[in-house]
Amino acid sequence: MHHSTNKKTLSSVTNTLKVLRLFSWKQPELSFTEIKEQLQLPKASTHRYITALVNNGLLAKNPKTNHYRLGLSILSLGGAVYRHNELYMEALPIMEALSKELDETVHICFLENNKVVYLFRVESDNPDRLVTQIGRTNPVHSTSEGLSILAFQPEHYIHSFLQQNFTAYTKYTLTSSEAIDQELKQIQKQDYCLLDSAFFENYMSIAAPIRDYTEDVVASLSVIGQSARLMQKDTDVLIRKIKEAAQDISEHLGYY
Repeated sequence: MHHSTNKKTLSSVTNTLKVLRLFSWKQPELSFTEIKEQLQLPKASTHRYITALVNNGLLAKNPKTNHYRLGLSILSLGGAVYRHNELYMEALPIMEALSKELDETVHICFLENNKVVYLFRVESDNPDRLVTQIGRTNPVHSTSEGLSILAFQPEHYIHSFLQQNFTAYTKYTLTSSEAIDQELKQIQKQDYCLLDSAFFENYMSIAAPIRDYTEDVVASLSVIGQSARLMQKDTDVLIRKIKEAAQDISEHLGYY
């Protein structure tokens, strides 16, 4: 009995890895049927492997197409994957210039499984920076970097997102679906989001969406820092510079 259980476990590990290996730069997204056919596995077991991978963040579902792609947890396995990533190559010099000009830490974030994930970061000299390690996830509703991506997702995605119960991290956190929806509509109009003390007291975050060549918002560019210091720098100027840099990255990704 014991022996066969081990064999079964081993074959499911092997098959799970086979699922991951199907993805490449040439085929970054695959449908359920494509995965099933390429592996020649039964429907039920294909479903089981995919579900396990999605639950662990190794695969993610594209809400627009319902196809699967590699998840961001893969990136945190070695950090090597994203170095070849187009976004990384295009964004880095722009992030570095922005960080230097504003003397603030600049982040690029993604949305994944209802969380915002910090993918790249360029550090400033400010010693009081907030800890946002690469690969860390934060809640979407209390971060400008999350909301500025969420605002441009498909209607049905936003609708289902708003069905959850939202945690208050400070007295300024938006916790009602109505308030969050209002904020999203505001972001759609102005193309940026500014939240103050919504996640950490006395910390402000300003973020703008990054679009790719398909016009989808794929990420956000954000500056997070002490409210008092950012206020001294004139938030209108910060907003303008962050929006310009996000636009610049988008153009490098082929968005016009």
